[in-house]
Amino acid sequence: MKIGYIGSSQISDFHIPALQNNGFKISAIGTTQNSPRSRELALKHNLENSYCLGGWNEVINKDLDSFVICVDVNYTSKILEKVLDKGKPIFVEKPIGYKIKPLEALQNHPNINNVFVGYNRRFYKTAKELKKFCDLSEGGTISINIPDSITGIKHFISNACHIIDLLRFCIGDFKILKKVNKFSKEKDDIVSTSALCSNEKWNILINAHSLIPSNFSITVNSNRNVAELKPIEKFCLYEGLTIKEPTKEEPIRRFIPNIKYSFVENSFFKPGFDLMYKNFNNFVNNKTCDYCSFSDALVTLKYCWNLIESDLAENFTFSN
Repeated sequence: MKIGYIGSSQISDFHIPALQNNGFKISAIGTTQNSPRSRELALKHNLENSYCLGGWNEVINKDLDSFVICVDVNYTSKILEKVLDKGKPIFVEKPIGYKIKPLEALQNHPNINNVFVGYNRRFYKTAKELKKFCDLSEGGTISINIPDSITGIKHFISNACHIIDLLRFCIGDFKILKKVNKFSKEKDDIVSTSALCSNEKWNILINAHSLIPSNFSITVNSNRNVAELKPIEKFCLYEGLTIKEPTKEEPIRRFIPNIKYSFVENSFFKPGFDLMYKNFNNFVNNKTCDYCSFSDALVTLKYCWNLIESDLAENFTFSN
């Protein structure tokens, strides 16, 4: 199956092996015209005969079965609009954009249902286990932690979209009841956001804070159990407590959660990538598979902006 690859960032080193392991032959690869990074990527993966000197415009004019768009997010919508005109299946790296209006315009494109958005964490075994736990539960409370090593709206959206998509995958949509944001006066950019949310089954607390020594996590409290992804690649189910009485060394009573079972995501490929591209292969062939659609990814982006300030969505300037 011949595919065109548009992209040259470091994440491409994970995409390309997973693509090749799932029946795709990269017959064209390029980004901007005469891009040295694209040439280096092609040489690194023995794709020098597929390198397109003319960049992504040359890639999309090849006779191919499908395309991958994995570029700087600022340019995704512009390239996607052109690739959609080809009428072929398209894999798009997440997030699908930063600004909402250009993406809403694309929703009316007749070929928009050809888009498969690469939210790879949906394909984790850990995520599927958490979704099963949520589906079978009677409801309860969920705590979300979204840290970042860098401040700013751009980084918040790039990181938060993963977790918000995963949350929606596990429990469905929800309402944002109350939010509190902290902005840096010096940088005129966001530092943290906290939000209380809910749907018919769950009360949800989302905490996103920059520059803290923490890890991504989703903790679900339900049915006298706790199910947790921390980090997202590790699943733990806790049931019951072990009480440890005070000792001379630790003169306090301790309540230790009992781990019923746990496991870590397979990482032979980048977690989720192999199964994601197996499903994309099915998408190319018969359109029936597990995946995130363009419209679904757009909803996730809107959630991210609503957690900050939705009126900033079209006026904020994103530097490269």
